[in-house]
Amino acid sequence: MAILMLAVLAVFVFIAYITGRKMFLSPWFLLCAMTFATFIIVLLNYQNWEVDISGKFILYLTTALGAFGVGTAMINLTQKREVKHSAVLALKDVQYKKSYPANLFLILSLLLAVFYIVKLIADSTGNSFGEMLRDIYNKTANEDYSPGLIFNQFFQVVRAIAYINTFRLFLKFFSKSDKISFIKIIIPIIIFFVAALITTDRNIFLRYGIYFVCLWMFFYYNNFDYKKGKKINVRIIFGLVVMAAVIFLLFFIMGKMKQYTSDFTVSLSIYGGSGLNNFNIWINNFDGQLKYGQSTFTQLITTIGAILKPFGISLQGSVNRIDPFIEYTSANGYFYSSNIYTALKPFVEDFGYFGVIIFPFLIGLFYQWLYVKAIKNKYSFSWIVYSFLIYPIIFFPILEQLFRRFHLGFIYELVWPLIIYVLVFGRNKIRVLNEKNCIQRN
Repeated sequence: MAILMLAVLAVFVFIAYITGRKMFLSPWFLLCAMTFATFIIVLLNYQNWEVDISGKFILYLTTALGAFGVGTAMINLTQKREVKHSAVLALKDVQYKKSYPANLFLILSLLLAVFYIVKLIADSTGNSFGEMLRDIYNKTANEDYSPGLIFNQFFQVVRAIAYINTFRLFLKFFSKSDKISFIKIIIPIIIFFVAALITTDRNIFLRYGIYFVCLWMFFYYNNFDYKKGKKINVRIIFGLVVMAAVIFLLFFIMGKMKQYTSDFTVSLSIYGGSGLNNFNIWINNFDGQLKYGQSTFTQLITTIGAILKPFGISLQGSVNRIDPFIEYTSANGYFYSSNIYTALKPFVEDFGYFGVIIFPFLIGLFYQWLYVKAIKNKYSFSWIVYSFLIYPIIFFPILEQLFRRFHLGFIYELVWPLIIYVLVFGRNKIRVLNEKNCIQRN
């Protein structure tokens, strides 16, 4: 059954690649490719995890992938006449505002990051740096610790500056004639990394890594010289391998800094592959008692409940933010402990088999719409939004990162980059000089 599942996933990847015009940024391709990659991790741990793939698991997973694909296809049909998906436009044919407040961003990032970090350190009880990070993590995970609204906004501004600076960094790199200081652009990004480390939330770093890679691909696709070489995806794969290795290495180091004991291969296996394996275990033991939205929208319920609480209105029924662990010891003595579930788990918990039809379908609609907008509006905030919001698709086989992030913090994460982008670039300060130079990918 495991080999059958692998073959089915390979077919999905191929179909998604062809229907997505051989673009790695296509959301359905990203979903299928990521699911395929995580299932390979499951197979690499076949004996240690005593993997036993069931027919029910295959049915639910393939249904979800298919429903997502149908959603993307519907958007393609409605947008077919509006945008040419394969059109590319080199940066030399685009005009953008060259003045950039790099000094202001550097100083502002430094000041806000210092205030935020000092607040986190002051609230921790650890003696050493590792103990301090572990204490912050435990309080955040088990006690819903927060430094407060003001300090959280400090961090959101630092994050937003790092994201906009990354966009400006690619403008500089691919234009090859930009005089802005590389050091002044990169320092606020490093400051953001330091602040993210103190939060102990490694997902913040991973989300930035995904943003960086996707934004790089947007620029690369539109600045590749197709006349000199047509194997662009081969070159992109080499770049992705290098960047993925760096991202996973830094992710592992951040875990070690907060006293995680797992080695690199175990960390990669548990974080990257146990989501699908846990869903396979869980789906065969699911009792069928549905929660009708309480699992998928737990963060939204919690947020609305907090808003209504001062008015004497209480909302009950949300589930724990941290899922219970699955633990067992295999026949060869390997101890398995993981609380990471695929995004499909809350969908099934709420609406059963119907959940893996309707939710992936709606997600496919949404992300394909974003993708079409990004392809149409080149070198604009659309690229930033798509690259910023694509991480739930990358995380999909691992855990749910879309609906369970429906809270006020998510709004802050999106609004601050928009504000800074508009203030820096304005609405009409990035525009096409010569659309006739827009060429077609084969």
